Amino acid sequence: MEIIIPRITSDPALEVQPNFESPAFAACTAALVASSMTEEDALGQLVNGWTQERQERIDLWQQQLDEEARARQEAEQREREEKEIADAEERCETEKKKPKINDFNADLPVSDVIIPCPSQFTLQKVKNMEFVELWYFSPDGCRKARDWNKSSADNALGLAKVDGIVALKSFSSFKASNKALQDHDLS
Repeated sequence: MEIIIPRITSDPALEVQPNFESPAFAACTAALVASSMTEEDALGQLVNGWTQERQERIDLWQQQLDEEARARQEAEQREREEKEIADAEERCETEKKKPKINDFNADLPVSDVIIPCPSQFTLQKVKNMEFVELWYFSPDGCRKARDWNKSSADNALGLAKVDGIVALKSFSSFKASNKALQDHDLS
């Protein structure tokens, strides 16, 4: 059977020895004197008993402090380990989410042909699933788009009405070309 020791709430080393000569301890002193002791021996016996019991409580207090410190260190260690595991999992997730870059082959020749690209206006219309004249995809339309992109700043903004709301949009994304040909005029 395990003896449960009650938790000590204050440091017993700070306790002051009681005055065993006071009237509160007169009955204890009288009982000891009645068992063939002198009053001085009885007082010494009370002091020794109190000192011994106090030292036991000081030892228990220190043991309690050591156990609490050990438990606190174990909890901190567990918390650090859990945090390290969580950080490692987060790093692993981040690594998984990183886009994979294809290997670079230094022996491949660089192409000297620039692939024609339609204007931002055209790409925006395609994205919105709106009708776009075929001219914008022709070599002439792509050339005009390239020339327009050179002459207009990428960060130039203009007002546009989108879903009944006036908003700022890039010039390159909403300006139709004045050179565009109708589909029936293409040869």
